[in-house]
Amino acid sequence: MSVQSSGANKQKNRNYLFEISFLRAFACMAVVGVHVTATHYYANAQTWHWFTYFINQVGRFGTTIFAVLSGFLLFYQVRKRGFDTKKFITSRFSKILLPFLIWSFAYRYMVFHYDGLEFQGLGAELQRLLLGESFYHLYFIAIVVQFYFVFPLLQKIVRSKILMIVFALISLVISYKLFGFNPGVEGALGAFFASKTFMPIWLFYFAFGGVLAYFWEEIVGFATKRPWQMLVLALVVSAGAVVEYRITGQVSNRRLTNLINLPLLCIATIGMYPLLTKLTVIKKPLMVIGQYSMGIYLVHPMTLYLMVEYLPNSVWTVGNIPLLFLAVMVIGVVFIRLLQFIPLSGYVIPVPKIKKARPAQDASAEGRLRSA
Repeated sequence: MSVQSSGANKQKNRNYLFEISFLRAFACMAVVGVHVTATHYYANAQTWHWFTYFINQVGRFGTTIFAVLSGFLLFYQVRKRGFDTKKFITSRFSKILLPFLIWSFAYRYMVFHYDGLEFQGLGAELQRLLLGESFYHLYFIAIVVQFYFVFPLLQKIVRSKILMIVFALISLVISYKLFGFNPGVEGALGAFFASKTFMPIWLFYFAFGGVLAYFWEEIVGFATKRPWQMLVLALVVSAGAVVEYRITGQVSNRRLTNLINLPLLCIATIGMYPLLTKLTVIKKPLMVIGQYSMGIYLVHPMTLYLMVEYLPNSVWTVGNIPLLFLAVMVIGVVFIRLLQFIPLSGYVIPVPKIKKARPAQDASAEGRLRSA
């Protein structure tokens, strides 16, 4: 095989970014960890154990990483393929907005059915839908949808590495200034500006995703050559999070320290890819979780809700947390896999397709690990 042919095959293999799927898997597991431990907390007279509190607080990196990934995927596609307005609208509607609407109605129906809530009027229900308040995890999808409204303009302005850095710095200032923002406005609009659903609070994380997209080759080349150093960096960031919540108490996924922690943690996790995927027993589950992460994110709160409804309270012990976590993940994966046999299921839960012909990239990753 010629050098040119080999290079072409390697580029083809990069159509699916396995490091990003790896990062997505960790974000997904972190979010599920937060919600499993929170469910344990409410099922046990609202008391924390040090282990469940640790998982709950450290896991709060997860949602913010998803914001980074959302920005990355949009900017990376524009960088590689350009921007097609019609394709952007149809793709975002079918892959994000439509599943968001379907699951919002599903969760609202579930709450009506089990909690006996009454319909609060069309206006109130529409407001709840738009703010992602149909259930506790859907607010993040509402944030992403808001970013979609500004992205077509952003991608026209941010078309180079320098402009991306400028945009990231401006976004950093905006996200910093809006921490604890109180607009002083009454009514629904003021509540929206002050809520966690207000997208500009999250703007830096979308922007950092753009930085990852425009500097992808440089970041991957640097980080994956230093997997052990990246592992240490991830542990240091995590230890810092432990110190923070021990000092300040419960922390938010929008806390100011995340403006520093998240870029470091994302780069560190990407760099650990060739190290943590050497073993098939680790690699395959992480790749499946990464591929199904959107579906798991949408499904897992319903799984937990039904588990609380039908399982005895004696199940919700600290010792059972790992098993409950595993059960939620497995149920999510199995449900998504079965759903894929149904026509048009991609409009309910979108699942990205993994390209074949992976060997060249695997060899490259293993080579980077051996040289580290």
